[in-house]
Amino acid sequence: MLRLLFPRVIDNRFRGQWPGFWLLAPALVLKFGVALGSMITPANASRADAIDLTSYSAAALRDAMATTALLGLLHFAIGLMALLAMVRYRAMVPLVYLWLILELLGRRLLLGFYPIDRAGGPSGGHPGGPSGGLSSGAILNLVLVSTLVLGFALSLWPRRAAPPAA
Repeated sequence: MLRLLFPRVIDNRFRGQWPGFWLLAPALVLKFGVALGSMITPANASRADAIDLTSYSAAALRDAMATTALLGLLHFAIGLMALLAMVRYRAMVPLVYLWLILELLGRRLLLGFYPIDRAGGPSGGHPGGPSGGLSSGAILNLVLVSTLVLGFALSLWPRRAAPPAA
């Protein structure tokens, strides 16, 4: 398992289960979509993450939007590195999964230390919404973490060697 996570040679051979490789594609599409949305329309954080921006002063709103756009650029760069691994350095795909999972969990941990006031109360959701109180950003994060964990497990599951030719 560690040989798949930390290969001796970073080549274009993926050694895990192929569904684990291909699950990275929808995760990256989701990551690129969120990143581009954060860069192009950072004010949408009020809807996607249930952040109440109406109480912010003009300067604080400008700072929050700039920070959101910069975070979007960071996520776009991370996505580009993961895409490079898929296209050219496939042996790194399990490590990319681990990297993306740790980044996502790290953000959750930091938000525990530095909580953001959310619209709809401490749960961060929209009361009475169709998702049972979860914001669209929280739903996307659940889908993303589920996809990443499944893909990571499959990428660490080595394929059986082909039987020798007769």
